Amino acid sequence: MPRRQTTERDAALVLVFASVAAGAGFVAVAASRQVTGMEGALFQTLSLGLGLVGSWLFGRQSARAAARELIKPHARSAFRRLVSLYSGLSRLAAMLDSAKRSSAPSGECGAVLDKLAAVVTEHIMTADDAMEDWSDIAPDDVEAVRQRIRPRNGGEG
Repeated sequence: MPRRQTTERDAALVLVFASVAAGAGFVAVAASRQVTGMEGALFQTLSLGLGLVGSWLFGRQSARAAARELIKPHARSAFRRLVSLYSGLSRLAAMLDSAKRSSAPSGECGAVLDKLAAVVTEHIMTADDAMEDWSDIAPDDVEAVRQRIRPRNGGEG
């Protein structure tokens, strides 16, 4: 779970427990002596405010988790296409590199191979950025793909 979600969940827990504690404090004070109207209003406002904010944080986190679970099945197929594109571009880059090394291209041919390699590299970088975007939705799937790709690329990202 990302650090931000953990912090938000902890804050929500603290606020809800503080709300319960404020309510229990009100009951304890009211049991020991007569509570003025101002004290009663203060305790109730404090308890209500803390409870509402804590509940809102819990609800927001729950909605995010539900949306993520709803999107995941649809995202997987799109992510598979991205992985396929990334693999194809990587193979193309390897072929261009092999062609440049094997036949020491001269003049115009070498310039064309360099341009093609630059275009392929730009597309690979775009695929990397898209994969980073997917890591927000399906971090486990992205990490699994990165582990599969790393050995093919000689340990590079």
